[in-house]
Amino acid sequence: MQDTVSAHYTTKISALETELKSIKKVLSRLYLMRLVTFLAFVAFLVLFIRSYHSDPPPLSVSSVLSVSSVFSVISIILFLLAIKLDLKYAFREKYATNQLLLFQNELKILDHQYDHRETGATYQTLHPHLAADFDLFGAGSLFQYLNRCATLGGKQQLAEKLCQSQQEKKVVEERQQAIRELAEKQEFVTNFRTHGMFLTEKGNELGSLETWLSLPSEKSPMLHALCYMLPVLNICWISLVSFGVFTLNSLWIPVIVSLSIVGSQLKKINKAHSLLSRTAATLKSYTTIIRLMEAEHLQSAYLTRLQARLSGNGTKAGDSLTSLYRLLNSFDQRLNVLVGVVLNALLIYDIQIWLRLGKWKAQHRNSVSSWFEALSELDALISLSVYAFNNQESVSYPEVAGEEFTFQATEMGHPLIHPAIRVCNSFGFAGTPRILIITGANMAGKSTFLRTLSVNLILAMNGAPVCAKGFRFTPCDLLSSIKIQDSLSNNESYFYAELVRIREIIDHVQAHPRTLVILDEILRGTNTRDKQTGSRGLLEKLISLKAVVLVATHDLALGELEQSYPDTVTNNCFEVELTNDQLIFDYKLKPGISQKLNASYLMKKMGIIA
Repeated sequence: MQDTVSAHYTTKISALETELKSIKKVLSRLYLMRLVTFLAFVAFLVLFIRSYHSDPPPLSVSSVLSVSSVFSVISIILFLLAIKLDLKYAFREKYATNQLLLFQNELKILDHQYDHRETGATYQTLHPHLAADFDLFGAGSLFQYLNRCATLGGKQQLAEKLCQSQQEKKVVEERQQAIRELAEKQEFVTNFRTHGMFLTEKGNELGSLETWLSLPSEKSPMLHALCYMLPVLNICWISLVSFGVFTLNSLWIPVIVSLSIVGSQLKKINKAHSLLSRTAATLKSYTTIIRLMEAEHLQSAYLTRLQARLSGNGTKAGDSLTSLYRLLNSFDQRLNVLVGVVLNALLIYDIQIWLRLGKWKAQHRNSVSSWFEALSELDALISLSVYAFNNQESVSYPEVAGEEFTFQATEMGHPLIHPAIRVCNSFGFAGTPRILIITGANMAGKSTFLRTLSVNLILAMNGAPVCAKGFRFTPCDLLSSIKIQDSLSNNESYFYAELVRIREIIDHVQAHPRTLVILDEILRGTNTRDKQTGSRGLLEKLISLKAVVLVATHDLALGELEQSYPDTVTNNCFEVELTNDQLIFDYKLKPGISQKLNASYLMKKMGIIA
């Protein structure tokens, strides 16, 4: 199946390369057409002028003038047609180039080459512990691997979903259906992503739009009346001047009146323009992908609800945003000082556009945020659907369990590990409390297993398929203590920072019993005896809270808890074999407590100890 997906992208790339060659040929011909028709227009125009001022017989002059004028008109029409076609094919070239780049990137990601993509490091603060412990953001992260978002809002939505635990079974199942549907709609997904590549967000366009929407609209009846009356009076005044009724100098009167009225509102107009200036192009790109979303026939409940949020008050979001970006294009005409002065002197242009924008705001201000939130959520779902499409052979959609805390995975692997070297394990538990202890030698795979389980659980709670042949789970909160950092600025030692995190986990479990706790090597910052006593005490505390805990440790003594709590504690391990003076790791989870160590052997191999 992976080969089938690869062949899909390879076929698309080949077709696009052929299309681009054809488009480039057409553009070359259009360039030649523009040149020839422009030169022809100039030549016939010169012939027309020279004939007009020459003294051949009248009939000859008339014929030449007639022919040259006709051909000059034909030439300029063909020139304008060439320009129009050139713009059309230039867009097609850019669109095909974007799509080609998109497919080439997917081929790289299929081979797990994604280090060139956005890391999402800015989102680490959304949930610092979860992000650090399970590599959700940053180089080589889950976000970097999954993200296909076209919009900043989509990226934010995807990042937030990765940090949240969705515990409503119905929502998880509806998101599954949505992702399934999108994974089957590759043409729509590709068009959406390709048009999204035209977006040039600098990060503040939608924020500025929201700020403008929060400002009160102008409600002066006098200004609205002047917008109709003053342009008519000014045109009448100009007409009277042209007929000699008024003197030419009297034109200063309507000019000064118009500019004074505009000047009285200039502060408000400038504030609106500073928030909206040069956002028309961004809104136009947004409108294109919103129209795609509106036009697509979507069936799953989750997607149809998102789609429904794009319409209301008898209008569609795409139509409304089209009218907005056209108004913004008109508003930007004031950036040309000469044009701005003339239009304001004649039509009080700034006020006309400002009031029309106010009218648009009054009609749509309560809908805009909903439009972009729906678009952002679809954008995030598309990212997960591409992951589902690309990994059809190695992923499956989980079954969402009912009330009892359940986790059962068959042949589960880490999605960020290349399939060629990925080792999968089956693992499961049910009921509370439950303590699952994983022991093993250094580098045997304990920490990777914790991340494998957690990352797949995060994907599952987002409705995405997981890297496993089978997966059944109960939605739950996910808390961890793995990568603890000390803090010089806060005068916190590593040990104290770890205790603070453990206290947070205990408090959370007390308030929210349905929580999976992931611990890796508890209490590393203290001596062996303290570590054993404290670790055992912590696990017994969590047992009393009916928690579910997965803990990786080198402390084999913790495995003895199984004897005291046989119905609650389960031991599993990763073992290492020494064969021909080489350590062999199979990364397969086995029942029981690990019996083999490798630290001293590795230190000897590296010449650290004798």
